[in-house]
Amino acid sequence: MAWPTIHEGSNSVTGVLLILAALVSYGFAINLARPLQMRNAALPVIWRAQAVALVLTAPLGLPELLAARWSAGPLLSMLALGALGTGVAYVLITIAAGRMGSTRASATAFLIPAVALVLGVVVRGEHVALLSVLGAAVCVAGAWLMRRASA
Repeated sequence: MAWPTIHEGSNSVTGVLLILAALVSYGFAINLARPLQMRNAALPVIWRAQAVALVLTAPLGLPELLAARWSAGPLLSMLALGALGTGVAYVLITIAAGRMGSTRASATAFLIPAVALVLGVVVRGEHVALLSVLGAAVCVAGAWLMRRASA
C-alpha cells in the first residue's frame, strides 16, 4: 500500500520499514496476549505492556518532550488519542484474543490499513494510488477469510 509513495520524502523508506517491524511485533504480541489475558485479565496485561513500552521508548522522545512548547488543545487531543486509540483499543483486542483466540482477534489488524486509507481520503482529501486501494482490498479480504475460516 505504501509502494506508490515510497520515494516521497527522505524518511519514507525508513517509515515503511518501521511499519513492517510493528506488524511483526503485533503478531508476537497477540500470541502472548491470549494466555496472559486468560490468566490475568485484559487490563493488567495492557498496563504492564504499556509500562514496558514507556520504558523502551521514553529515552527516544524525552529530549523533544523537554524542548516542546505546550498548549491545552494539542495536549488534550494527544491524551484522548492515547487513551481511546491505544488504551481502549488494546484492551478490547486483548479481551478478544482471550475469548476468540489469537488468529481471529488478529484479523482486526488487517482492517487498520483500509480504515487509514479511507480516513486519509475523507478527512484529509488525500490522493490515493490504485495500488494502495488494491492493498486495502487485500487486507479486508484477508480479515474476511480469517474470520470465515475460523468460524
